[in-house]
Amino acid sequence: MKELKSLIKKRHIFILVAFICCFALLQLAPAARAESGSGRVIYDSTYIDKLEATLRSLIQSTGDDLKKQMSASASNTNLEKKLSDTEKELAALKESMVFKVVKLPAGKIMLGDSSAEIIVRTKGGTTAYIEKTASGGLSNLISGKDLKNGEVIPDNQLLLVPNGDGRGIKASKDSYVMVKGIYTIK
Repeated sequence: MKELKSLIKKRHIFILVAFICCFALLQLAPAARAESGSGRVIYDSTYIDKLEATLRSLIQSTGDDLKKQMSASASNTNLEKKLSDTEKELAALKESMVFKVVKLPAGKIMLGDSSAEIIVRTKGGTTAYIEKTASGGLSNLISGKDLKNGEVIPDNQLLLVPNGDGRGIKASKDSYVMVKGIYTIK
């Protein structure tokens, strides 16, 4: 990116110097002819017209090239930002796809977000917790049963939180839980 900006600056300087030299040449040619007094034509008008046309064409094409490079540079910046954001999203997604072992202290509640999965590893240590605002229970995918509020959760059962509306588990004693997905402990 820095190399592109440096290249653009160098081109600008080169074009400006070339333009100044040509302009000075055009301005000094009549003065040189007048000073020499020889009456010889140093430059003929068609040559100067061709030189001027070539210079205008060069300036126009270089200006167009610079505009293209600058728009490409802005486009690259946007692409780099989108790539960075996508990489962050992928990292968060990858992290949520792996079970984490969490120690849930006695009396604490773990609420799962939509599609969170929970496996209780401590025998007799947890019960299902459903807030009054939730509409249903926890899905026990092993037994095929829907667990209601206050039901004891058997150990090593895979639970699914269907909606993030206040469903989770409550620890009656310090418990180890495996969780996949987004969750909060309160």
